[in-house]
Amino acid sequence: MSGTQRRNTDTASRAKSAALSRHWKVAVLAAAGFVTMVSGGGTTAAASTDSAEEKPASAAAKADDQPDPQGHGAHGGKGPGSGKDGGSSGKDGGSSGKDSGDHDKAKRGGHHDGDHGRGSHEGDHEKARSVECDPNDLISAIVRANEVSGPGLLELSDKCTYTLTASQDGNGLPAITQRITIIGNGATIARAANADDFRIFEVEAGGDLRLRNLTVTRGKADADNGGAVNVRPAGRLDLKNVTLENNTVSDVSSYEGGGVYNEGITDIRDSTLDTNFGTEGAAVSNYYGKVDISRTKVTGNVSDGYATIVNEYGTTKISESYLSYNYGFYGGALNNYGGVTEVEKSALTYNVGYYGGGIYNQYGSLYLRQSTVRDNTATDGGGGGLNLTTSAVIEDSKIVDNTATNSNGGGLSIELDDDELGVAIRDSKITGNQAPGNDAVGGGIYVDVNSLVTLTDSKVKGNISDEPAGGVHNDGTVVTNGKVKIIDNVPTNCDGSANPVPNCFG
Repeated sequence: MSGTQRRNTDTASRAKSAALSRHWKVAVLAAAGFVTMVSGGGTTAAASTDSAEEKPASAAAKADDQPDPQGHGAHGGKGPGSGKDGGSSGKDGGSSGKDSGDHDKAKRGGHHDGDHGRGSHEGDHEKARSVECDPNDLISAIVRANEVSGPGLLELSDKCTYTLTASQDGNGLPAITQRITIIGNGATIARAANADDFRIFEVEAGGDLRLRNLTVTRGKADADNGGAVNVRPAGRLDLKNVTLENNTVSDVSSYEGGGVYNEGITDIRDSTLDTNFGTEGAAVSNYYGKVDISRTKVTGNVSDGYATIVNEYGTTKISESYLSYNYGFYGGALNNYGGVTEVEKSALTYNVGYYGGGIYNQYGSLYLRQSTVRDNTATDGGGGGLNLTTSAVIEDSKIVDNTATNSNGGGLSIELDDDELGVAIRDSKITGNQAPGNDAVGGGIYVDVNSLVTLTDSKVKGNISDEPAGGVHNDGTVVTNGKVKIIDNVPTNCDGSANPVPNCFG
């Protein structure tokens, strides 16, 4: 049984979600510039009109979100903006093979980012098994690697496409039960376009799959989770310089993780997650597991339900990454449901959601630090940048130019449950956000009844709503500390709220 089926409290909301037709959602995305209609009634992801992606903020820059044409990451090295299109360098959007010493010199027994073979602690590295440009040879190599006690090291043929046409137990390749590293050399593993539905990889308990410099595409789980990769409890997945694109799960409400479904431990870095589809977690769904995503582009993914990245009762950390042009119902880019999610030095831009254009935080804790949430749109449910129903910390970040089209809270909509402690916003800027719908309030921040918000050394400026207050509309409790500026908001800064905001005039 999947995590979705355990969400009894969301039955009414899910019914509302199901009522939305696919045509409506496509129309919303097209209107936002997220998809472009093509012949035959299909859609394709729209290309960014920006010259460069948002730059994830560094500690020194304190959430400086200016575009970086050179694509340097937060530490001066090549980060997720190092490619021509703002992604990682390399033909498939992965990082250059020259970084971090990860040349993957398997045949010469070199080090592979810690991917040593048999006897690695003694320096006796296992030689890689070369895999011919033949899917049957790849299947045989994985079967053999699962049979041996030590780590298996496989090296694919340079830029080969391994096209899979059949499956066993819903998997295009043998399930991973040992530690296996696959050095891709720019190769692609794909489900044949006319084949029956099946995912590409499954990592079972005790399995440890490491993929390098590889593209995985067209995986489609049939009535199960994980379109490209399914990581079972006590399984482990490690991706570096990997592209997961155009992977899906069946269009049924109970299946999750178009790219990766994780119940174990997953580490994704220097990679690209693009144009994947899943009802929950179009790119990644983490259920009671642990996920780390760093220096990675997450773009053009579409979810019918809970966002592009979903953390459900697990722990997820996203750092130095871009989440852009994604769509989801409950959170365009990110949904935290009962877990702990940390986002730092990252940019969430041009995402679209029904509730929470950038982030929707439910029943868990969210930490947003040194990051930018810009130009996201909530189409109806409020919170153009963030929709928060549980406790959160926003620190040293920018919430800029977001829009709640038909509801409150252009930048943030804060509607906490009665037992939640509150939202803390420190050293941050909430500027240029809008709530233009009829009778909408809180262009910058909307604070609902029973909600507590603490503003410290922050600025709320130049936000607009249809009705007052345009800056901070407070129906709950707002506490201000340090240097707080709430100025130049339309139609008022704070006047018109049910409750006063300390040190706010006009």
